[in-house]
Amino acid sequence: MMLNTQSVIQRFLIATMIITALGWQCIGAWQDSQTTDEAVHLTSGRAYWQNGAFFLNPEHPSLFKLWAAAPLTMLQHGQVDTDTRYWQERNQWTIGASYLYLGTAQEQYGGRVLMFIGRIPMILIWLGLMITIASIAWKYWGSWPAVAATAAAVFDPNLLGHGHLVTNDVATAFAYLGTVMLTARFARRPSWNRLLLLAAVFGVAQLTKYSMVFLWAVVPATLFFFRWQYPLQLPWRWIRRSILLLIVATGLTAWLAYGGNALRPLQDTRIHELIAERADLIQRDALSTVPAYTQFFVRLTRPGSITGYFAKALENVPIPGYWYFRGLFSAASHNAYGHGAYLLGHLSETGWWYYFPVALAVKTPLLTLGAVIAMCILWLRKFVRTIKRYHTWKTTLNERWWLFGAIPLIYLLWSMTSHLNIGMRHVFPTYVFFPFAIAACISLVERPYRRFVPGLTLGISLSIFLVTLAAWPNTIGYFNAIAGGTDGGHRFVLDSNMDWNQDIWRVREYLDAQHYPEVHAVLFGSIPLDRIFPEALAVPENDAIARGERPSGIVIISAGQKFRVEGPFSWLNSYQPMHRIGSSIYVYDFR
Repeated sequence: MMLNTQSVIQRFLIATMIITALGWQCIGAWQDSQTTDEAVHLTSGRAYWQNGAFFLNPEHPSLFKLWAAAPLTMLQHGQVDTDTRYWQERNQWTIGASYLYLGTAQEQYGGRVLMFIGRIPMILIWLGLMITIASIAWKYWGSWPAVAATAAAVFDPNLLGHGHLVTNDVATAFAYLGTVMLTARFARRPSWNRLLLLAAVFGVAQLTKYSMVFLWAVVPATLFFFRWQYPLQLPWRWIRRSILLLIVATGLTAWLAYGGNALRPLQDTRIHELIAERADLIQRDALSTVPAYTQFFVRLTRPGSITGYFAKALENVPIPGYWYFRGLFSAASHNAYGHGAYLLGHLSETGWWYYFPVALAVKTPLLTLGAVIAMCILWLRKFVRTIKRYHTWKTTLNERWWLFGAIPLIYLLWSMTSHLNIGMRHVFPTYVFFPFAIAACISLVERPYRRFVPGLTLGISLSIFLVTLAAWPNTIGYFNAIAGGTDGGHRFVLDSNMDWNQDIWRVREYLDAQHYPEVHAVLFGSIPLDRIFPEALAVPENDAIARGERPSGIVIISAGQKFRVEGPFSWLNSYQPMHRIGSSIYVYDFR
């Protein structure tokens, strides 16, 4: 009876925490302004439903955009305007801005309402992830550890800040975690039902983010690991069947998610541009000036070669799910060329191998970070002791080590090769495993002290809750004490870690309350600021200040502009801001 009562209490605590965080997600979905990428994602999804315009935003797979935009299809006037110059130019950024701030849908409902509607399906994905984390922790470590892991997940500022956004970062983490767990479930006891479920989730994962191609290494590696550990449980025939079915599931899912049709490459205007760019590179003998990735494809398509012959023949072949493969190529190109990034006061176009470890160190709540470090130390200690005592190491490489140690680590190591260092959100597939470290630590409490486990769990959960409560509503810009909190975060990382356009509506509310007669503003992001701040004047740059110009009113600047290395507004660093709005906007008074 006692155990049943405890179980009810534990489930009640988990449900209460999830519901509380769910409420925060809904509030954040309304209060946070459209972050940089969201307008493009939401508008693209609506256009996919409307007329199959998959040429928009090919760098990200279509599935999460279709999911987010599905409720918009029920609005009578929720269509994307296709008779504008923005649509004819095929510029995804201006099309997105037009839909939320200039178009017919905006006039009928308002951009803020459209954004909120699109965020609701994303909150459901976050909810599914939280329930999954709680279930996994309960299964592997027990009830009280599951309570602590749930608290670490649902009240994590980073997952809370991104869980309601129309982006694919949380969805990708859910897909990665789900695929790994279903692979283990299948490997323990193979069956067609388990394999079909794994294949379906694997196919969906490929349509969340192109980085999920990494699952093509992770899933076979997991199957081989279980085969190595438990050879009698997983016959080779099931491994062969699983690989074949994953190929079929990926192809079928991609075909369906991109309209169930086929497209010839020459029907894509970008292909004509690439052919022209290739010819220009060869003519100018400038191949050495482009990344190795581009050099490889130029040589691969060399006329007269066997591969060049097949590439030429492929130009007029209808390809099912064409935009999936085109997007995969686009994402790989973006990674090869890199993206402007900031780390520790420096800028780079190609990034740093240590970017994500630094970002995780300053963005992860200290309790969670401490648990991860503790578990790494404890495992290494056990590994060394086992070798010394038993002269073997195989017993330490068990299922938990693989699923909750190796799997998140190898994704992090793979991500460290990326040239896209613009936010720790890109390693969420690793990050969502961190709450399990807290569960594992609590499960290690020895028997004489287990009566203290409920109190320890509640203390940890309350501490995590209070950290997030202190950060709320500025969860996107959360930094831990190692970074000096949000005040010191800019010394380490910027971009979507801190300033992602999320505070624009808060700025509007602040100005409406203050009624300043003269406002100068320079803000980061893709929102058309003249629509939100029609009264704002330009902020003078360094050259103008050197000539003696000086604003005579309020200056508002975002962190991405303020802390930009050798940026045009560095003169402001000589002054002390009088106020900060959210986590990313600074206000100066020059009246």
